[in-house]
Amino acid sequence: MKLVKGMLAAAMLLGAAPAAAVLGPVRPAEAAAAQATAVQANMSETLVAAIEKRASTVTLSYTGTKTALKNDLNRAIAAALASDDYLHYIVKSYATSAVISGTSAKITVKLTYWESLAQTKQVRQKVAQALDEILTAGMNDHQKAKTIHDWIVTNIAYDTTLVSHSAFDGLSKGRTVCQGYALLTYEMMRQAGIPVRIVEGSSRGQSHAWNLVRLGGQWYHMDTTWDDPVPDVKGRVVYNYYNVTDAQLRADHSWKAANYPKAVTAYDATLRALAKTDASRVAFYDRLYLDMGFAYMNEDYTVTTLQALKDKISAAIEQGETSVVLRYTRGATLASDMKKALAAQTGITRYSYTYESFARTTLNDKLVRLTLVY
Repeated sequence: MKLVKGMLAAAMLLGAAPAAAVLGPVRPAEAAAAQATAVQANMSETLVAAIEKRASTVTLSYTGTKTALKNDLNRAIAAALASDDYLHYIVKSYATSAVISGTSAKITVKLTYWESLAQTKQVRQKVAQALDEILTAGMNDHQKAKTIHDWIVTNIAYDTTLVSHSAFDGLSKGRTVCQGYALLTYEMMRQAGIPVRIVEGSSRGQSHAWNLVRLGGQWYHMDTTWDDPVPDVKGRVVYNYYNVTDAQLRADHSWKAANYPKAVTAYDATLRALAKTDASRVAFYDRLYLDMGFAYMNEDYTVTTLQALKDKISAAIEQGETSVVLRYTRGATLASDMKKALAAQTGITRYSYTYESFARTTLNDKLVRLTLVY
C-alpha cells in the first residue's frame, strides 16, 4: 500500500478548478483534467467513508475512458489512504475489479483490515483512559510527548512472532510490531493534541514504520519501536530515536522524504533554548537533556583517537574511579582499540565494558561504559 506520486497534484487541480471562471474559457484539456480530478475526488470520498465503517466491499461509479480508469482509480485510492494515517495503516489489503461499459464502469474494491471498527473504538477509549491517567494539567507538548513515548515503551513489547500488527493488539495483548507501535503513538499523540504522522520506510534491512511529531512548530522523528529493544526489559526506556532529525535518522532508516515534513531542528538546541525561556520547567528540560545522552556530545566525554582512549582510562585509574563513560568516535575499531588501551594499563585487577551505538550523531560513534576493579 504505497502512496502514489501525483496525489498532491490531484488535490491542487481540484482546488484550482473554481478559478477557471475568472481566468477565461476552459480549454478541452483543462476541462478533462478538472473532470478527472472530480471523478477521483468522488471515488476517494466514497472510499474514505467505507474504510471508516470498515466495509469489506465498496462499489464505485466511474465515468471516463478505459485508458484513464486505472490511473484515476490509483489516485483515488492513494488520496483516500493519505486522508488519515490511522485509516491508511489499519487497511490490511485491497483488491479491485471493474465492469466497463463504454465510458462508464462499476468498480468493486474489496478490503481487509488489521482492526475492526469495534476494535478501533476500543483503542480510542483505552487511549483516552491512559492519557487521563498519565497527563496532568499544565503539561506542555514536550512533556506530553515524552510521557506518551515512555508509556508506550514501558507498556508494549515487540511481537517477535510478527503476528500482531495493530494498536488494538498492542493494548489488548501487550505486544505488536512496528506498525502497531506507530498506530498507537499516532492515536495517543492525536488525542493529546500533538500533530503527528506515520512514516513508512525501512530500517535494518526490513520494512518499518515510525512517527513524526510536531513540537513547538518543528517536526521530529520518533521511533517507539526501536526505543523498546528486544528482549523487553520491564521499566526500561531509551531515547536513541526520540525527537531526532532527518540527518540523524538516516544513519539506519530510509524513507521517501518528499512525502513527509522535514525534520531539521536539533532537539538538544531546542531543550537548551527552552531551559532559558521556560523557567517553570527547567528541571524537566535538564533531566531530558541528560536522559537523551546529549551530555555525551560534550568534549569531556568525547574520545577521538586510540591514544586519547588510553589517556582517558589512565586518568580514571589515577583518580581511583570505578566507572568511566565515554563516547568513542572510532566505532568501527572499538573492540581492538579497547583491547590495546586496556592492555597498557596498570593498577587494576580486572575490567568489563559495554557499548551501544550513539544515535545523537550521524557518525559510527559508540557510547562505552567501562567498569574498573582494583
